[in-house]
Amino acid sequence: MGIPDIPSSAPRSSQVEPAKPLPSYRDVKQLPAQLLDHCTVCLEEQLFSQAIPLLSSAVTAGKGTIRPAYVPPVQHLSLLATLIVHPSMTTRTTSEEKHQAADDALQYLRHLNTITSADQSGLNKALQFRDSASSRSKRARTRHSDISSDDESEDPGRIRSTYADQESLFANAEDFWAVVGWAFNCSVAHSHRWSRWQLWLRLTLDVLEDDLESRYYTIRDSGSTDNQLLKDSLLAQYLASFVDSGRNTKRRIMRAILADGKQTSLNQFPEIWRNETRPPKAKPEPKTGSKRTLDLDQGDFGDYFDSDSDAEATTPTATTPRPSRRASTRPPSNKPSRQPSPSTPQTPPTTNQTHGPPTSLTLRLRLLTLLTRLSTLAPTLFLDPEDLFDLYTEFLRHLPLPVFSSFLLTPTSTTNPGSANPAFDAPSLASLTQMLLRPLLSSAAPVYNANALTPADFAAHFAPFAAGSGSVGENARVGVCVEVLLRLLWGQGAFEGLEGEEKEEVRRAVGEGVRAREEKVGGGEGRRRKGEEGAWEVLRAGGERMRWVLGEV
Repeated sequence: MGIPDIPSSAPRSSQVEPAKPLPSYRDVKQLPAQLLDHCTVCLEEQLFSQAIPLLSSAVTAGKGTIRPAYVPPVQHLSLLATLIVHPSMTTRTTSEEKHQAADDALQYLRHLNTITSADQSGLNKALQFRDSASSRSKRARTRHSDISSDDESEDPGRIRSTYADQESLFANAEDFWAVVGWAFNCSVAHSHRWSRWQLWLRLTLDVLEDDLESRYYTIRDSGSTDNQLLKDSLLAQYLASFVDSGRNTKRRIMRAILADGKQTSLNQFPEIWRNETRPPKAKPEPKTGSKRTLDLDQGDFGDYFDSDSDAEATTPTATTPRPSRRASTRPPSNKPSRQPSPSTPQTPPTTNQTHGPPTSLTLRLRLLTLLTRLSTLAPTLFLDPEDLFDLYTEFLRHLPLPVFSSFLLTPTSTTNPGSANPAFDAPSLASLTQMLLRPLLSSAAPVYNANALTPADFAAHFAPFAAGSGSVGENARVGVCVEVLLRLLWGQGAFEGLEGEEKEEVRRAVGEGVRAREEKVGGGEGRRRKGEEGAWEVLRAGGERMRWVLGEV
């Protein structure tokens, strides 16, 4: 018994097991005209404390029954998605009312995605970036004209709000991957903005995952082999412009997912709104002291021409995004922060902080998992699994060791040595790990080209070998990959039914590998160089965990 790898030609979507059960969705109806008009007016007047509760009441009416959920037009949903992260509603204001509106918008969209499908509710259209700027500009020009067209007058979704037009997230961001890159830059360089962007990303990933699985179920249940439904998924649309492009263009997706807050990454994925990372404006201090005398004859105009110097521009410009300045770095808080402290000293990230807090790692893994899922279901829509994992390998193998280790061995799997990385299914993780291992292993390791990893293959091709170089970091990476494969074999029950001699062969190979890697980098304490302590700890701890697993086999 072994772990099947994913071959270059992936199976049809109808043959792929679902990632998770499909929830029971309610039918959707448009809001009644009178209620829609009232909600639209409230949104246009920025009376969010009235509009959002009304929308929430409409969508939750009849909960637990077969009654449909009443949902507003797509434009309203896009506006609410913008409110979640817009700086004027969150980190650039001290208004509790605006903060509450941003949180209410998030809660509403989360609930909407839970009880309705993204396709029926319009969420998959509300979160689209393609042509959003041009379409919104067209609507704006039409509204400002003296005579409205018949089409506009009949459009129930039109909404006159700055958050639906020039301030909209979907009008200011180039595409979804520009948002992903900037959000992950914030996880390292601007923690106060990350507190909001992570909420938006988590919501969007929920929609992407549910939308993809819902379409998969429809195809599976109908017995169809047509991938058009998957092609219409929101994730496929986010990738559509990359399908016919070269590898270098596709690398932009990986750079976005692995954005690290350094200047190169900030240049490629700059802030979405101008001055987005600035703190709220300080309230002007009341002027004290005697008032100056007003004497027009003598040219003394008193305080009339004294002006504050806070006339800064806050309107975002989508056409000329500028790289943001690094904000202060603060430890993450359990409560989302909207008011950064401008006096916090700026410190460079440590090795463990190069890619942000654990919440950032979790969301990065979810994106990689989503891409893997789509490539398995429909290889022609972006990349087939082998090419996708080759792209992953190109970027993951050069990550700092703590980050590399965290991508393959999550906190759950390191505290429970019998578990595998929950972000990937076993075949995907086995294939990816082997692709990461191939360029790292010494030339003494025989080439492995089979389609299913067995304990015997593991013992012969991977377990007993060190890295090709004497670098402690490279050998620690090899140790991490070998540990992942061992966990996968154990988790899949590959050791059950093996004879004692076969199990002993695996134990011997793993033990040889642990010793070989330590000897390759010098072995003794005296040979360790400054700065290698972390890599040595990864190497040592991995060996101990593998011995524990072998004791359970």
